[in-house]
Amino acid sequence: MRRFFVVAMAGLLAAGVAGVASVEISFWHVFTEEHARALQALADEFMVENPDVKVELVFQGGYGDLSRKLFAALAAGTPPTLSLQYENWTTQWLDSLVDLDAYVDPDVLADVHPRFVQEFDGRLVTLPFNRSIIIMYYRKDMVPEPPTTWDALLELCRELTQDTTGDGETDFWGFHLRPRSPEEAFLIYLEQAGGTILSEDWTEVTINDEDGLRTADFLTELAQYSLVDPAFSSGPFGEGVVAMFIGTSAGLPFNQAAAQRAGVELGFATVPYPEDGRPASQMMGTNVAIFEMGQSEAQIEAAARFIEYLLRPENTIDWASITGYIPVTTSAIESEAWQAKMDENPFFAVQTEQLVIGGFGQLLHPEYWDIRSVITDYVEIIIMGDMAPKQALDALADEIRWIIE
Repeated sequence: MRRFFVVAMAGLLAAGVAGVASVEISFWHVFTEEHARALQALADEFMVENPDVKVELVFQGGYGDLSRKLFAALAAGTPPTLSLQYENWTTQWLDSLVDLDAYVDPDVLADVHPRFVQEFDGRLVTLPFNRSIIIMYYRKDMVPEPPTTWDALLELCRELTQDTTGDGETDFWGFHLRPRSPEEAFLIYLEQAGGTILSEDWTEVTINDEDGLRTADFLTELAQYSLVDPAFSSGPFGEGVVAMFIGTSAGLPFNQAAAQRAGVELGFATVPYPEDGRPASQMMGTNVAIFEMGQSEAQIEAAARFIEYLLRPENTIDWASITGYIPVTTSAIESEAWQAKMDENPFFAVQTEQLVIGGFGQLLHPEYWDIRSVITDYVEIIIMGDMAPKQALDALADEIRWIIE
């Protein structure tokens, strides 16, 4: 957090030079509280270093609000210069984005960690910024040794789920599942089992094959020993009614606060996976892109400079240290500074290990927005036990097939 000790001074200096800035760029984001202050500090320091550029950070609400506002702005021909965006948004407006390899320093591009490099139809139009990964959180008093496999997780959840008051109703659960969150509830486990949503050439739906059914069966069994509740896991964890859950590493501040409410010590581990599978986990968070529509060449060049600044090793490390996100460049992850943080704090070590051993991103199909929506619907059906796993997967496959055809 070294660079953020000078936030106040940088802000004053930035205010002093903003009046002479010749280029103004806008950056739409979703950050609040500590995350917003950290981003503002980065922008202020950038403007001190680049007095010809004024960066306007524009909070747009949650991710749902941001996506709706971006669609509206694009329809009106008035998008921001830069914006955070998920991959399944990017596929909707590729033609409106700048090819970043034409503006960003090649050395900066080469330093982006391979797990975060994504091309859309052969184009590099986004770069990582606030990227996180799903890890497992747990109560250290009830889970002295976190499970590493599906079988071990099920066995422990079975032991921990109980009626503590003797009234005949379960009031403590081994795990927490969010039914409307496919990343947490299904897609990670599908990847771990070797399954896919579509074939490699996107011509066949594969989500209901043997690997998909194995995943659904595991999820169905896990649900028996889980509090199935749509709330963010920090809620029931803070109430002291669940022992384990998986969630984004960017949720660290909220989960730490929940552990304090429950009066327990928070533990971190990689996500359990099948013994014959792989230790995969989904990368979360968003990338940043520059819109070409409505921007001058000077604005595009200034935005590229700002991205380069955000990706400096010391800046991505400071950002990660404060927010719970992950440094997004190889030089940052391999630096002595980050190695020291991993040695000092097991959280940083676990999130980095999870990224390196099995981080994966979204399916970059142009219809993934709709595909993800129907997956969410059927994951909830499976978890709630409203349909047999095979029946649900076959129906899901039919809907996905209709979408892509």
